This record gives sequence, structure tokens and C-alpha cells, in this order.
Amino acid sequence: MSTKYIFLACLFLLLSVRSTATTEETQKQIADSLYICLSKAETPADSLWIMENLYDVLPRANGNLLGLELFDVANRAGNSSAALNILRQLANRYLANDSMLMELYNKTLSYHDGPTPTVDSPYRASSDELKETRTFLRFARNIHRANHASEAKRRELLQELINTHTLNQPTDIYDQAVLLHSICTMLSRTGSDAMLTRYVDKLDTLIQQLPASAISLHNAYYVHAALIYSQANQFEKAYQCDRKTLEAIRQLEKQYKDRGRYFRNYDSSRYVIYQRILSNHTKLSQPELEKYYKLAMQLVAKNPEVAETNRNYPGPQIFYNMAIKNYAQALEHIKHCINTPYVTNSSYRLMQLLRNEIECAEAVNDKETLLEASRRYNKKLESYLSERLDEKYKELQVIYDSYEMRNSYDKLQLEKQNAEAESMYMIVAIAAVAIFILLISVVILFRLYRNNRKLARTLDKSNRALRAESSHLEKSKSDLLKARDEAQKANYMKTDFIKNMSYEVKAPLKAINEYCKLITDCSDASNKKYLERFSSLVELNSELLSTIINDVLHISEIDSESVPVHNRPVELRPLCTMVLDGVRHRLSPDVALMFDTASPYICLFTDPQRVHQILLNLLTNAAKFTPKGSITLAYSVDSEKETVTFSVTDTGIGIKADKKDLIFERFVKLDKETQGAGLGLTISRLLARILGGDVILDTTYTKGARFLLILPKNKILKIQ
Repeated sequence: MSTKYIFLACLFLLLSVRSTATTEETQKQIADSLYICLSKAETPADSLWIMENLYDVLPRANGNLLGLELFDVANRAGNSSAALNILRQLANRYLANDSMLMELYNKTLSYHDGPTPTVDSPYRASSDELKETRTFLRFARNIHRANHASEAKRRELLQELINTHTLNQPTDIYDQAVLLHSICTMLSRTGSDAMLTRYVDKLDTLIQQLPASAISLHNAYYVHAALIYSQANQFEKAYQCDRKTLEAIRQLEKQYKDRGRYFRNYDSSRYVIYQRILSNHTKLSQPELEKYYKLAMQLVAKNPEVAETNRNYPGPQIFYNMAIKNYAQALEHIKHCINTPYVTNSSYRLMQLLRNEIECAEAVNDKETLLEASRRYNKKLESYLSERLDEKYKELQVIYDSYEMRNSYDKLQLEKQNAEAESMYMIVAIAAVAIFILLISVVILFRLYRNNRKLARTLDKSNRALRAESSHLEKSKSDLLKARDEAQKANYMKTDFIKNMSYEVKAPLKAINEYCKLITDCSDASNKKYLERFSSLVELNSELLSTIINDVLHISEIDSESVPVHNRPVELRPLCTMVLDGVRHRLSPDVALMFDTASPYICLFTDPQRVHQILLNLLTNAAKFTPKGSITLAYSVDSEKETVTFSVTDTGIGIKADKKDLIFERFVKLDKETQGAGLGLTISRLLARILGGDVILDTTYTKGARFLLILPKNKILKIQ
């Protein structure tokens, strides 16, 4: 039987098997049939189309090995187009293996596009197809490098690539495309949307200049660009790229069918494109919406692999139901897949579904789902915004570095141009001397003499200006150093003065208190009660003055960063009792000082002296502005935020919400008639921040004032 009839029989057998749905069993039947055909092939050309169909049918692992054999068979058959095509297809399968990608690229070096073969390049291929294949393989290596480089390495490579693009662009259009593609793949891993889309637009302009026959390069760009534009919310550009990708797939399928490859399947690629188009449903017309949804669901019904993907993530159903406002059905699909790894492993996909879930839950009044989705979305959004801020900083840093490099390059270019201009001038002058002999020589010498004199005067003027500027800078530097030293000296003198004054004032105050007590103790019974009242007033005012001095001293210590912190486990209840006892004598007669007994028995790892000092300041402040009513001290534990919150609540005159930040500034007193220096709240907040916490005003409380001391939980022990 002739080879022609064998192939006709094989073709009839393949088409009869292909007419049924493609399942794992039918794929095995097709592969077995192709192996039978292959066993009867007589030449490499006869084997080539059979092996191409086998490559499309076999599982990926087996297909990879067959692909390398197919490359050799295509070369033996003299079909360089098929050989280069299989190299491009293998590149898509070896994106995670850079050494294999390099090996595939080296195989292209065995081709030449000239009239005469060489020892190293025995095979001939068309120039455009050879450039297309080499560029495609370099694209694949760009993707591998971006995917597997560390963050620091990516930033370093990105800076080098941008500098090359800015300062030393290659002249070959394919090299330019590889450079821009590498920049885009690096930027796509950093999340720099604005900068990324600019470079993608540049790459688009370049891709349009490539031959229309370079379908693989056009397709690789459109697939990448559609995803980037979609994530950057540039839906119209994403849609246009997806449409061009679908057209490229249609052309590829036609080419393959014309060559006898009947099992090349792009269903999965089409499904992903339809799903992405539907995800931008707000930009689609109703006919477009129905069209792409129908196409996607036809693929689900037709292809088991696509159906499995759809079961795990029913994207078309979600977006279609969202578009037609069938929110209940969309919400059901979202709940089915939102916690699957396919969704949770992609921040973009998860945030998109969470937004859709919130919209659906709000539409159907599912408050529980709305609350949970909003909570997850807000948490994810906080993380996303933090990452975006960091990415924006890195992007600005790259832009700044590129600008600096460009500026330096421009200066060098200007110097080079000036040098070239001077060289050209000298050449012309010498030629003129040779042509016009003596007369022109005299003219040139005169001009050179005049120019040199002018240049000398200019240089002398510039030197004088530079020397004057240098002298001015030295004087400014000296003045700044002197001012800095004087400021430091003044600061030290201020600190020493405050410390000395505090010590000098404390001793007389203590003596006044002691003498008042002595006078009271030595007076007779008839005057004793009267004198005790005045003695208490003297003692209270001495204590207030001492408090002001201590506040100034504490501010000085905090400013000089010399506040010691000694953390240790401390029981909070005894600490609170001690603070309450220390402020009780300052209360007005009509004020009740209370401790909230619902506060738990716990032991906190912190500095008890600083916590005592903060609470004492807050309670003293409350006593000062509460003529009657109550003052309550309490604390609670927030396990979720890992904090302990103390609250000092009074029923006094209260504080307006718009003063919540002003009251913590130094020497600020809302009531100028009240006692004190306006430092208590300032010191409390500074000490709290030294301990890793904060002091704030609770503006939600309106029956007086409530201050909150929030400290990190660090380590809490419950006391039995």
C-alpha cells in the first residue's frame, strides 16, 4: 500500500475519532491511532504532521519529550518553519526552566538566513521567522527572570533596563522589543500601574511595527497587555487587546489546520479571555454581554478541562449575573469559590470578588454576608494600600534615579558635542590654512588670539566667581557649625538650669510644709483647727508648685531622650488602687472617686512607675475640672488588637471634640484661670508613646471628659 493511501486512511480514522467529545479516553484513542500511522510513515516529511498532531494530543509531560524529537524530525524533513514553530511552543511549556529556555535559544543558532550555510548554521530559515522565534524565546526568558528574581534583584535589574532604554537604546527593532518587554515584566511584578501602562503603551507602538506574520509576538504582547490594562482599570484597552488575541488565535488555528494539525486546542485560552472580557461587564453592551457569555458557556459544555476550571471558579456566571442584576445567583456563585486557593492566591481576583460580594449582599439585604465581606475587603484594602504606598515609593525612586542618570548622560552628550564641534572647527581651520596659505593663516591666528584672550578673561572671571562662592560657602558652613554648637550649648544649659531650679525650689517648699505642720502642732486647741485648714492649703499649693516643677523637669528629660524605662510584671489592680489613693486628697467634697471592679485581675509587663505617672496626671486633670459628680478609673483588655486600655472618666466640664489634639500640645490651657502649666497631658502622651502606646481623648463620651491610655499587651498573665 502506498504512503499516500496510508495517510488518507489515518486521516479518515482521526477525523472519525475527533468527531466525539474530547475526553481522556478519546485522547488516548487518538494517540494510539496516531502511533499506528507513525509506525507506517516512511520519511521524515511523512512523520512530521503525525508527530505534530501527537504533540497536541499527548499530556504535557510526554508532549515535551516528543517536542524535542519533533524539532529534529522537522530539520531532517527540511521544514525549518515547523522546527522553529515547535521551539516557540516548547518555550511556553518551559517558562520555569531557564536552562531549558537557553538550550532552545541555542538551537536557533543552527539556522542562517543567508544564501550560504556554515558549519555552525547548516539549516536555512526565513529572516523574519528566525527573528520572531529568537525574540519569542527572549520574551520567555524575560518572564522567567521576572518571576524568579528576588525583590532586590528585580529592582536592580529594572533600574539597569530603564537606564539602558533611556540612555542607550538598541537600534534593532527586535532588540528594542525585548528591552521594553523585559521592563514591562519587571514592572508587572512590582505593581507600579501608572509607570507600567506607560511602558506597555510604548511596547504596543513597537509591536505594531513588527511584521504581521510574527503572530506569536503579537499574541504574547496582547495576552500580557490585556491582563495589565484590566488590572489598571483601563478596560477599553484591555478589551481591544483581548479582541486582537482572539483574532490571533483564529489565524493560528487556520494555519495549523491548513498544515494538517487538527488537534491544536485553544479552548482554555479562549475561556480565560471571555472571562476577562465579562469581568469588565460595565463597559459591554447588552449584545456583547450575551455573546461572550454564550461563548464561554459553550466552552464549559464542550471541554472537560474548561468545565473543571469553571467548577472551581465560575467567573462567567458571576459577571453575567452581576451585569443583569441577578444578584442572588451571583452571590451564590461567589460564595462557592471565594475561599478557594485559585481566588485567595490572587490579591486582584480576591478584591474583585469581595467588591462583587458586597454589591450583591447589599442588593439582596444579606447583612451577615455584607458585614463579613466588608470586613475582609477593608482588611485586604489596608494591606493593598500599604503595599501600593511602598510600591509608589520604589517607583518614584526608580524614576528619580533614571532622571539623574539621564541628566548625567545629557551633560556628557553636551560635552561630547562641544568637543566634536571644537575638533571640527580645528579641522576646518587647518584645511583653510592649507588652502589659503599665508593670508588665511594670519586671519585664523588673529581670531584664535582674540578668542583665547576672550576665553582667558571669561575663565578668569569664572575663577574669581568660584573663589568668592567657595569663600561664601566656607563662611556659611562655619556660621552653621557655630550656630549648631551654640544651640546645643543652650539646650544643655536649659536642661541644667531646669534641673538645678527644680532641686533648689523643692527644698524651700519642703521646709515651708514642715514649718506649717510645726506651727499647727505647736498651736493651742482653740486655733489648731483654723491653722490646720491654712496648713492644708499651703501644703496643697506647694504640691501644685512641685507638680509644675516636676512636669517641666520631665519634659526636659523626654526632650533629651534620657527617660529610663524598666519593664517588669506588675499587677494592675494594686497599681490602680495606689494611683487613686495618691489623688484622693485633691478631690472636691462633692466628687466620688471610683474604680470599676469589672476590670479583670491581670498582670501586665510594663514600667509601673511610668504607668503610675500617666494615670496620676490623668486623674489629677479630672479632679481639677470636676467640681461635683464622679471620677472613674477602669481598664480592659482587647485581645484582637493586643492592647490594654485604661480609661479615666469624669462628669466635669468636658472638652470640645475639635480641641482633642490641641490639649496635648505644650503649655496649652483651655481655661487660663485653672492651676498648672499645661504640661500634664503632654507628658502623659509622650510617656505613653515611649511605652509603645498612646493617650487620646474619647470624643464619643459627652457627659464630661474621658481619656484613654492604650498600652501594648506585650505579655499578660491572668491572676487567679
